[in-house]
Amino acid sequence: MSMTASYRLSLFASCLLVAGPLACGDDGTASSASEGSTSEGTNGTTGEGTTTEAMSTGSATAGSGSSSSGSGSTTGDPTTGSTTTGHTTTTTTTTGGADGFRVGFDVIDVSPTPRQIENKNIYMGAYGAPFTRGPTEGVHDPIFVRSMAIEADGVGFVMAIVDLPGMGNQNTRAIRKRVAKLSDLEEQNVLIGTTHNHSSPDFMGLWGGVPDSYRDQLNEQAAMSMVAAWETREDAELFVATGTAPNRNRRGWEFTDDAMIVLDARDLEGKRLGTLVNFAAHPVILGMDNKEVSCDYTGYFVQALEKEIGAPVAFFNGTLGDASPKVPAGDYPTDFDRAAAYGELLAGIASNLVQEAEIIEPEVALDYREWIQSVDNFLFQLAAQLGILQYDFDMIGLDQEVLTQSVYFRLGTQVQGVAFPGESLTRNGLEIKGAMKAPHRIILGNTGDALGYFIPSDEWKIGLNDDYEESVSLGKDAGDNARDAIISMIEADKGI
Repeated sequence: MSMTASYRLSLFASCLLVAGPLACGDDGTASSASEGSTSEGTNGTTGEGTTTEAMSTGSATAGSGSSSSGSGSTTGDPTTGSTTTGHTTTTTTTTGGADGFRVGFDVIDVSPTPRQIENKNIYMGAYGAPFTRGPTEGVHDPIFVRSMAIEADGVGFVMAIVDLPGMGNQNTRAIRKRVAKLSDLEEQNVLIGTTHNHSSPDFMGLWGGVPDSYRDQLNEQAAMSMVAAWETREDAELFVATGTAPNRNRRGWEFTDDAMIVLDARDLEGKRLGTLVNFAAHPVILGMDNKEVSCDYTGYFVQALEKEIGAPVAFFNGTLGDASPKVPAGDYPTDFDRAAAYGELLAGIASNLVQEAEIIEPEVALDYREWIQSVDNFLFQLAAQLGILQYDFDMIGLDQEVLTQSVYFRLGTQVQGVAFPGESLTRNGLEIKGAMKAPHRIILGNTGDALGYFIPSDEWKIGLNDDYEESVSLGKDAGDNARDAIISMIEADKGI
């Protein structure tokens, strides 16, 4: 790291000592991690919306077994549409393609090597001020990119989850562009997310960052994994189930989004191709004192479930903004043992859900929104001006703003899901799910962007959790703006 970069980070760290640390989540070692209550993860529905933008749709007869190279790009005799209203943009594409679902999976280990770690410049993210935690000292358990591609009748998308606290939009944009260049997918159909675990390298630039060489390496690996998942997709059937699992709300609410959704893919002979699981809880069981790279409980969850079902597993965190782990009571020798206990508990629940999953009719609908969000947080503004963030914030006079986005997807009439560009708080997430009509409702947290906490404006700075989440939020209107943009896509879908 150059002297200039070190000076900038030192200045930022000094400001944090006054304003408070940018730790992103409570320390899971606290005894309260086993406390709190849970609630039903699903919510009521609302009536049809009034938005009428076109949707990307595909439909077919289940189990047809035919295949083609259909994609999200325009082929044959397509219909396309684009509308812009204020800061909201919708772009849609409809193409011809295969009957039935086509699904692909890929997994790549993206852990730093021992030689990279020896340089002592891969900083751990998500706890404390810059440099205070220090660089990683080793790898306790590897971190991965896990990718899943889904297509039906020529409409498709690919999702990948990386075991990181978050990724600045410089990284996610680079990955989307790379995947689009190497495949026939459009950038808006590439969804890249992070588990938000607190024991992995800092790809946001808030805690010391990583060297460009490792950053470029991981971004390329993520892109190649997504391309591999897309290129290896095969005829498949998809199954879905929803249940509940234990977590707790750290802002004092007596409820949180405790829904666990499993999306299970099997080939036409019944062999499992892979499983996606969506559940909300901060991976913070390992505390700030841990200096070894680890996936926290999510890694133990994935390991246990993969062993049980014999196929790759991708874990996407959900409405995680104020959701924390609820570790089973017991005496644990180490925090790693506590993380394993929680991960294995969740894996058992997911395994049972897989067994009762119902089939999804092969249809994919997609929609996309992007909007401009002001950056009102002084510390984010300062970090951006100092050039230490791995984010592109735009200067508008003396103000800053960021262009962000969300993707909406529907699978048959059974599943509706969205990519949320940060950490949605429970009440925002439940309102989004309440606008959905499908029985199975997915929010992929920290996906598309990782822009901090999104808080309902009527919950802003009312003293919950000492207003901690507000200190790591873009601003008071960020939660409402994201919620409204996402709900507009849900209501625009007239296919359910």
